[in-house]
Amino acid sequence: MENECYLRLRPIISKFPCLHQIIDDDFLSEQCESELKNYLLKRLDDKKSNHVTHQHLPTLERRLAELAPVTGYDRLKYLLKGASDWDEYQEFLAQIDIALFFKHNNLLKEIEPEFPHRLGNADILISFSQQDIYCEITSFQSLLKSIQSKTKSEKNKIQDRVRELRKEQPWETEQDIEHELKIKRAVRNLLDKTKRQLPPNHPGILALETGKSMMFGFDVRKIAQKLFPGRRQVALIMLWSWESDGGDDSDLRWEMNNPSFCFINGGAKFLRVGETLLKYLGLKGETIGV
Repeated sequence: MENECYLRLRPIISKFPCLHQIIDDDFLSEQCESELKNYLLKRLDDKKSNHVTHQHLPTLERRLAELAPVTGYDRLKYLLKGASDWDEYQEFLAQIDIALFFKHNNLLKEIEPEFPHRLGNADILISFSQQDIYCEITSFQSLLKSIQSKTKSEKNKIQDRVRELRKEQPWETEQDIEHELKIKRAVRNLLDKTKRQLPPNHPGILALETGKSMMFGFDVRKIAQKLFPGRRQVALIMLWSWESDGGDDSDLRWEMNNPSFCFINGGAKFLRVGETLLKYLGLKGETIGV
């Protein structure tokens, strides 16, 4: 006999063909037979959140349907199935929304393409002027989560550093100093990520989504200043944030449109590619490191 959870959720999921192809009956049954681990299913089964999540599903279905014809679309199912919390689900939404941005501009070539130089996959591949451009998509919420997962000794070192900096810069608050240290750790993390995820002999884009991370355009400008000199394959940092889009963070209906800020790597091997791409997109960019 099918359990109550399955009987509640299957009629909801089955109304959306693309979503149902990913959250199929077998996966739904497995989830319902034990404690729900999938974030979307947990939201749908929770009385406090099921109404707003219902409202989110038609938008999610439309996004998936738009991406369904793209090579590599099937690889998205692992992101959605594996999303167990808001941060991971937000990472999934960031990937599909940024992929859609490039698709709407006739640039999207493949989702999660294989690397040309090693085993593994990039997030998306776009094609512009017969040039392949690899794109790494990162949600700052998940980035900061990984940064904050420190051992006790590392946290003590951070507090020691905060005390040192307060002596050197007494006009700054502890929050200011901690924020600066957070940016430095983000730079280290992104240097590692771009080294691994953006091929050295192809132009690359680092697409950042800030969401609820309290990181803004001026923060990303600082990150660009520190990251660009060491990553000459990164032609652009494109930032999607709520600073200019007026997004509603009260529920899951939010969608990203155009990037809020773009930063051009003035020392990039592929500087011209980044500049002409932004011109094609009708976007302005600030050149860093000229």
